Amino acid sequence: MAQRSASRVKKEDAVEEIYYRKGDIDFCFLLNRRHHNLRVFDYRVGNYQQKRDFFDRIAWSEGLKKVYTVVEKQDSKSWRSVGFSREGAIPGYFRTADAYVMSRVYTDDGEPIAGGAPKLNAPSYKPRELEVSLPKSLSFDVVEDETVLDRVTRAHENDALYAPFRREVYRPDVAIKGRVGRREFWVGAETDSSFGHAKVDVLAGAEALGKDETFAIYVAAMEQLISELAARDTASAFAVCPVDVPALNELFATLGFKVTGRLTDHLVRGDGYVGAQIWHKRVVHTQTPKISVFG
Repeated sequence: MAQRSASRVKKEDAVEEIYYRKGDIDFCFLLNRRHHNLRVFDYRVGNYQQKRDFFDRIAWSEGLKKVYTVVEKQDSKSWRSVGFSREGAIPGYFRTADAYVMSRVYTDDGEPIAGGAPKLNAPSYKPRELEVSLPKSLSFDVVEDETVLDRVTRAHENDALYAPFRREVYRPDVAIKGRVGRREFWVGAETDSSFGHAKVDVLAGAEALGKDETFAIYVAAMEQLISELAARDTASAFAVCPVDVPALNELFATLGFKVTGRLTDHLVRGDGYVGAQIWHKRVVHTQTPKISVFG
């Protein structure tokens, strides 16, 4: 088989939600062609080996690097039995239950990697000590306008490696806009009120976080967003951060997030694959079992 490499696709083709039902198999999946991965939303019916074989075929035909799903602990065992590997967890993802990220990674020839997903080794990022003051003119606004959020997401989806995590709406549904003069600083959240979690993103590229003042502004903006999520009774927040952007990982460490997962070849930057870390933080305290974090 010919080798495949990461490549860009047209924006309108980048993300597609597909439903599949045949016999006793019933699920839908989010196909992200920009990042060459596919997230399975499983309805827990049907033969797992048949599901795996189906996704192996999709992975080859679409040139995917990874297929993954986010499931409760009891379901993770079934996925593991058919060749998926646990890459991490999201505490409180189902409000009172944790989620496990189960993945299947493929070679450049489209074959499942023998032995499961390779372990991602990433630096241990620590909080950044900030000795700068925020600009006096800095202001924050909560933004929920769909048209504005669509525009902002499209403007930053490439430099921020933005990857939608949920179904139906492929952008944040609530954001904080920081403003200093004509400069804008955006952070957003994909919320799920049913399960009480939110995926949060800094809508900016690596270069935007380089200076301490700018870094501090994004920290403050994310603090505003976390407060807004708490007011909405959000139990937990998590982020999926590319490991090749130290400042972004430092930002979440500074905010008190903890690493609970490392995802091999999860994103695409240019013509190469980039691993990612899951950062997690409790927002509103709920009684959930403790799980290990990645040190």
